[in-house]
Amino acid sequence: YLTCLTASVDDRFKAAVPVYGCGYLHDGESVQRPMIDRLNDGQRDEWIRLHDPSSFLVACRVPMFFVNGTNDKHYPLKSYARSYKLVKGPLTLRIEAGMRHSHVHGWAPIEIGRFVDQHLLQAPALLELSKPVMQGDVVSATFPMQQKAVGATLQYTGDQGELVGRHWKRAKATLGNGKVSAKVPEDATIWCLAVTGSDGAMVTTEVMFREP
Repeated sequence: YLTCLTASVDDRFKAAVPVYGCGYLHDGESVQRPMIDRLNDGQRDEWIRLHDPSSFLVACRVPMFFVNGTNDKHYPLKSYARSYKLVKGPLTLRIEAGMRHSHVHGWAPIEIGRFVDQHLLQAPALLELSKPVMQGDVVSATFPMQQKAVGATLQYTGDQGELVGRHWKRAKATLGNGKVSAKVPEDATIWCLAVTGSDGAMVTTEVMFREP
Protein backbone atom coordinates (compact mmCIF):
# COMPACT_ATOMS: atom_id res chain seq x y z
CA TYR A 1 0.00 0.00 0.00
CA LEU A 2 2.69 2.47 1.03
CA THR A 3 4.89 1.41 -1.88
CA CYS A 4 2.11 2.28 -4.32
CA LEU A 5 1.83 5.74 -2.79
CA THR A 6 5.56 6.41 -2.44
CA ALA A 7 6.59 5.28 -5.92
CA SER A 8 3.82 7.41 -7.39
CA VAL A 9 4.97 10.67 -5.80
CA ASP A 10 8.77 10.17 -5.99
CA ASP A 11 10.29 9.07 -9.31
CA ARG A 12 13.84 8.75 -7.94
CA PHE A 13 13.36 5.05 -7.19
CA LYS A 14 14.91 2.60 -9.66
CA ALA A 15 12.25 -0.02 -8.94
CA ALA A 16 9.31 -0.67 -6.63
CA VAL A 17 7.63 -3.87 -5.47
CA PRO A 18 4.21 -3.46 -3.85
CA VAL A 19 3.45 -6.80 -2.23
CA TYR A 20 -0.34 -7.22 -1.90
CA GLY A 21 -1.04 -3.46 -1.88
CA CYS A 22 -3.42 -1.71 -4.26
CA GLY A 23 -6.02 1.04 -4.45
CA TYR A 24 -9.80 1.29 -4.81
CA LEU A 25 -10.17 0.19 -1.19
CA HIS A 26 -13.33 2.32 -1.07
CA ASP A 27 -14.96 0.55 -4.02
CA GLY A 28 -14.69 -3.22 -3.84
CA GLU A 29 -14.56 -6.19 -1.47
CA SER A 30 -11.61 -5.11 0.69
CA VAL A 31 -11.94 -5.67 4.44
CA GLN A 32 -10.93 -2.01 4.82
CA ARG A 33 -14.03 -0.76 2.99
CA PRO A 34 -16.47 -0.84 5.96
CA MET A 35 -14.19 1.56 7.87
CA ILE A 36 -14.07 3.92 4.89
CA ASP A 37 -17.85 3.70 4.44
CA ARG A 38 -18.35 4.87 8.03
CA LEU A 39 -16.85 8.26 7.12
CA ASN A 40 -19.20 11.07 6.16
CA ASP A 41 -19.22 12.12 2.49
CA GLY A 42 -16.68 14.89 2.94
CA GLN A 43 -14.28 12.73 4.95
CA ARG A 44 -14.65 9.85 2.51
CA ASP A 45 -13.85 12.04 -0.49
CA GLU A 46 -10.86 13.49 1.35
CA TRP A 47 -9.58 10.04 2.33
CA ILE A 48 -9.78 8.82 -1.27
CA ARG A 49 -8.03 11.94 -2.58
CA LEU A 50 -5.21 11.90 -0.02
CA HIS A 51 -4.77 8.25 0.91
CA ASP A 52 -6.11 5.78 -1.66
CA PRO A 53 -3.46 4.59 -4.17
CA SER A 54 -6.00 4.90 -6.99
CA SER A 55 -5.56 8.67 -6.74
CA PHE A 56 -1.79 8.40 -7.19
CA LEU A 57 -0.84 5.39 -9.35
CA VAL A 58 -1.76 7.16 -12.57
CA ALA A 59 1.34 9.33 -12.02
CA CYS A 60 3.68 6.38 -11.40
CA ARG A 61 6.60 6.05 -13.83
CA VAL A 62 8.83 3.87 -11.62
CA PRO A 63 9.21 0.24 -12.84
CA MET A 64 6.69 -1.69 -10.75
CA PHE A 65 6.42 -5.37 -9.83
CA PHE A 66 3.00 -6.16 -8.39
CA VAL A 67 2.89 -9.31 -6.22
CA ASN A 68 -0.36 -10.73 -4.87
CA GLY A 69 -2.54 -13.80 -4.56
CA THR A 70 -5.87 -14.52 -6.20
CA ASN A 71 -7.88 -14.65 -2.98
CA ASP A 72 -6.46 -11.80 -0.91
CA LYS A 73 -9.18 -10.25 1.27
CA HIS A 74 -7.23 -7.07 2.01
CA TYR A 75 -6.43 -6.25 -1.63
CA PRO A 76 -9.00 -8.19 -3.69
CA LEU A 77 -8.35 -9.11 -7.29
CA LYS A 78 -10.79 -6.74 -9.02
CA SER A 79 -9.48 -3.72 -7.12
CA TYR A 80 -5.96 -5.01 -7.75
CA ALA A 81 -6.47 -5.23 -11.51
CA ARG A 82 -7.99 -1.74 -11.65
CA SER A 83 -4.95 -0.44 -9.75
CA TYR A 84 -2.12 -1.91 -11.83
CA LYS A 85 -3.85 -0.78 -15.01
CA LEU A 86 -3.36 2.82 -13.86
CA VAL A 87 0.46 2.55 -13.95
CA LYS A 88 2.01 4.22 -17.00
CA GLY A 89 5.57 3.01 -16.37
CA PRO A 90 7.05 -0.50 -16.87
CA LEU A 91 4.82 -3.13 -15.23
CA THR A 92 5.47 -6.74 -14.18
CA LEU A 93 2.97 -9.01 -12.43
CA ARG A 94 3.09 -12.09 -10.22
CA ILE A 95 -0.40 -13.18 -9.22
CA GLU A 96 -0.28 -16.60 -7.60
CA ALA A 97 -3.33 -18.82 -7.21
CA GLY A 98 -3.99 -19.20 -3.49
CA MET A 99 -1.02 -17.14 -2.25
CA ARG A 100 -1.52 -16.51 1.46
CA HIS A 101 -1.37 -13.09 3.12
CA SER A 102 1.33 -12.59 5.75
CA HIS A 103 4.75 -11.00 6.14
CA VAL A 104 6.38 -14.42 5.75
CA HIS A 105 4.44 -15.33 2.61
CA GLY A 106 4.90 -11.84 1.21
CA TRP A 107 8.68 -12.00 1.61
CA ALA A 108 8.96 -15.51 0.15
CA PRO A 109 8.80 -15.04 -3.66
CA ILE A 110 12.29 -15.24 -5.18
CA GLU A 111 11.07 -12.98 -7.97
CA ILE A 112 11.18 -9.91 -5.71
CA GLY A 113 14.96 -10.02 -5.38
CA ARG A 114 15.36 -10.88 -9.06
CA PHE A 115 13.30 -7.85 -10.08
CA VAL A 116 15.30 -5.50 -7.87
CA ASP A 117 18.62 -6.96 -9.09
CA GLN A 118 17.41 -6.49 -12.66
CA HIS A 119 17.04 -2.77 -12.12
CA LEU A 120 19.90 -2.09 -9.68
CA LEU A 121 22.58 -4.55 -10.79
CA GLN A 122 21.68 -5.08 -14.46
CA ALA A 123 21.03 -8.76 -13.67
CA PRO A 124 19.03 -10.85 -16.18
CA ALA A 125 15.47 -9.60 -16.46
CA LEU A 126 12.36 -11.45 -15.42
CA LEU A 127 10.27 -12.70 -18.32
CA GLU A 128 8.47 -9.86 -20.06
CA LEU A 129 4.94 -10.94 -20.94
CA SER A 130 2.72 -8.95 -23.27
CA LYS A 131 -0.89 -8.18 -22.50
CA PRO A 132 -3.03 -11.30 -22.97
CA VAL A 133 -5.15 -11.62 -26.09
CA MET A 134 -8.27 -13.75 -26.55
CA GLN A 135 -8.97 -15.47 -29.88
CA GLY A 136 -12.07 -17.57 -29.55
CA ASP A 137 -11.55 -19.63 -26.39
CA VAL A 138 -7.73 -19.40 -26.48
CA VAL A 139 -5.76 -16.85 -24.47
CA SER A 140 -2.18 -16.06 -25.47
CA ALA A 141 0.70 -13.74 -24.70
CA THR A 142 4.18 -13.23 -26.11
CA PHE A 143 7.64 -12.71 -24.63
CA PRO A 144 11.04 -11.83 -26.15
CA MET A 145 12.54 -14.74 -28.10
CA GLN A 146 15.87 -14.32 -26.29
CA GLN A 147 14.21 -15.05 -22.95
CA LYS A 148 13.93 -18.69 -21.91
CA ALA A 149 10.61 -20.01 -20.59
CA VAL A 150 10.49 -23.57 -19.23
CA GLY A 151 6.96 -23.92 -17.87
CA ALA A 152 3.51 -22.42 -18.18
CA THR A 153 0.03 -22.87 -16.76
CA LEU A 154 -3.39 -21.28 -16.99
CA GLN A 155 -4.63 -20.19 -13.57
CA TYR A 156 -8.42 -19.89 -13.49
CA THR A 157 -11.57 -20.08 -11.42
CA GLY A 158 -15.04 -21.04 -12.52
CA ASP A 159 -16.61 -19.82 -9.31
CA GLN A 160 -18.72 -16.72 -8.78
CA GLY A 161 -19.46 -14.70 -5.67
CA GLU A 162 -16.97 -13.19 -3.24
CA LEU A 163 -13.43 -13.25 -4.59
CA VAL A 164 -11.83 -14.41 -1.34
CA GLY A 165 -13.79 -17.67 -1.36
CA ARG A 166 -13.30 -18.76 -4.96
CA HIS A 167 -11.48 -21.99 -5.73
CA TRP A 168 -8.70 -21.65 -8.31
CA LYS A 169 -7.41 -24.36 -10.63
CA ARG A 170 -4.43 -24.80 -12.93
CA ALA A 171 -4.50 -26.14 -16.49
CA LYS A 172 -1.72 -26.83 -18.95
CA ALA A 173 -0.51 -24.05 -21.21
CA THR A 174 1.61 -24.37 -24.35
CA LEU A 175 4.99 -22.72 -24.94
CA GLY A 176 6.71 -22.15 -28.26
CA ASN A 177 8.48 -19.50 -30.34
CA GLY A 178 8.16 -16.73 -27.80
CA LYS A 179 4.49 -17.39 -27.16
CA VAL A 180 2.38 -18.93 -24.41
CA SER A 181 -1.22 -19.98 -24.94
CA ALA A 182 -3.97 -22.02 -23.34
CA LYS A 183 -7.58 -22.94 -23.91
CA VAL A 184 -9.82 -21.19 -21.41
CA PRO A 185 -12.52 -23.49 -19.97
CA GLU A 186 -16.04 -22.49 -20.89
CA ASP A 187 -17.01 -22.00 -17.25
CA ALA A 188 -13.99 -19.85 -16.34
CA THR A 189 -14.89 -16.49 -14.80
CA ILE A 190 -11.36 -15.15 -14.10
CA TRP A 191 -8.01 -16.29 -15.48
CA CYS A 192 -4.39 -15.45 -16.25
CA LEU A 193 -1.35 -17.14 -17.72
CA ALA A 194 1.62 -17.96 -15.46
CA VAL A 195 5.04 -18.54 -17.03
CA THR A 196 8.23 -19.74 -15.33
CA GLY A 197 11.68 -18.81 -16.62
CA SER A 198 14.82 -20.94 -16.60
CA ASP A 199 15.80 -19.26 -13.32
CA GLY A 200 12.67 -20.60 -11.62
CA ALA A 201 11.02 -17.17 -11.44
CA MET A 202 7.33 -16.92 -12.27
CA VAL A 203 5.48 -13.99 -13.80
CA THR A 204 1.88 -13.72 -14.95
CA THR A 205 -0.17 -11.86 -17.49
CA GLU A 206 -2.81 -9.39 -16.52
CA VAL A 207 -5.96 -11.01 -15.17
CA MET A 208 -8.94 -11.38 -17.48
CA PHE A 209 -12.57 -11.40 -16.35
CA ARG A 210 -15.71 -12.89 -17.88
CA GLU A 211 -18.25 -11.41 -15.52
CA PRO A 212 -19.65 -7.99 -14.55
